[in-house]
Amino acid sequence: MSAENIYEKLGQGISQRDFLESMNHRYQATLNQWYELFTWEDHHREALLPLKERDDLRCAILVGDWCGDVHRNLGPAMEVMNEANIPVEIFIMEKHDNLMDQFLTMGGRSVPKVIVTNLNGDVLFSWGPRPAYIQEPMAAFKRKNLHPEDPSIDEEKKAAYAGIKARYGENGDYQKLVVYELTNQLLQL
Repeated sequence: MSAENIYEKLGQGISQRDFLESMNHRYQATLNQWYELFTWEDHHREALLPLKERDDLRCAILVGDWCGDVHRNLGPAMEVMNEANIPVEIFIMEKHDNLMDQFLTMGGRSVPKVIVTNLNGDVLFSWGPRPAYIQEPMAAFKRKNLHPEDPSIDEEKKAAYAGIKARYGENGDYQKLVVYELTNQLLQL
């Protein structure tokens, strides 16, 4: 298996429902809190119509039930895939290390990671763990390339996470970015 092809993993994931039912109840409540804020914009829904006719796409989503980005972004990602009639399998990161390690974000493990393939398992694109605008504070932190023993690293990392939280905001408006980015990627296929 390589990042270009995950055929051998297809069929080894669990359903969305099984994942949601297996979640820690506190984490599930947080995910549901964000999921309940989801609303469709008509133009995004309409844009996905051509994909409903296709049967050659699959989606694998790497997750961890403890992750705040999963709580915020899994719902909108699942909505997009379901609206496009793309079958989804959930892969719990800790049980699929070899798959996770093929889809690192800036050298680290970050979830959710949405991976869209064809029937042969060829990776067409991956997305995640968060929309690009929200990811920017972490990208800026990583570009500083601080040494692990740099005295400012903890403060800089804390500032990056504060920037991410601020960009997410307190309502579900950020979810439009998830839908927009995934829809645009899908429409290029």
